[in-house]
Amino acid sequence: MDEQKLADLFRDAAHDAPPASFDAGDVRTASRRATLRRRNSIAAGTAFAVVLGFGGVLAANSWYGEDGGGSSAAGPVQQQSEAAQSPMTLMEAQPQTNKDFPGDASSTQGDVSPPGSTGFSTGARAVQGCAAVDRELADALAGELSVSPTSAEPPSVSCSTASRSAAFEVGGLTITAVVTPDEFLPPAGAEKVRTARGQDLYVFTRGDGELKGQAKRVADALAPKF
Repeated sequence: MDEQKLADLFRDAAHDAPPASFDAGDVRTASRRATLRRRNSIAAGTAFAVVLGFGGVLAANSWYGEDGGGSSAAGPVQQQSEAAQSPMTLMEAQPQTNKDFPGDASSTQGDVSPPGSTGFSTGARAVQGCAAVDRELADALAGELSVSPTSAEPPSVSCSTASRSAAFEVGGLTITAVVTPDEFLPPAGAEKVRTARGQDLYVFTRGDGELKGQAKRVADALAPKF
């Protein structure tokens, strides 16, 4: 077949083709729609990224706040737990009392007031021996003399610090009682008896008064109490 016939066949086939279903306006409209969809997709993606980032910041702040609050709240609880697991702390902080050291020179022997005691101050027993009034001995001696225990006074004699003493002035006469485990040099005329606890009790008077001759009676009455 020659070229002329071939060209005629192609020309005849082109005339028989159906007309196009769209024109140039349809192409422009489709292009505008595609562009608009692409722009909307980009805007939506940007907005989603912004929202996602903002949500991540809020979540991080919330987690940090809860963690910090939990740490501060756990602090007192942990301290209370440690305190509860250390009961010896309070015991170690308490000072040792004299009862733990029987040989301590600052023993409080005689400091506990018996029923009916006058309640002399503890400071009166800070210096023992004949330099201070022993309230227990003062109460007992006052009962035998029928006088008020509050008028007791230290005697005008010297004795060891382990001794206990009290004196009363009654009607111009001073009567003194001394209880001691040590050697004691009493004035002339003193009555000496052995106490129930194996110590020496001395009762003596000075001056004149109706009680002058009762030292022996008072000593015998006080001995069983000490």
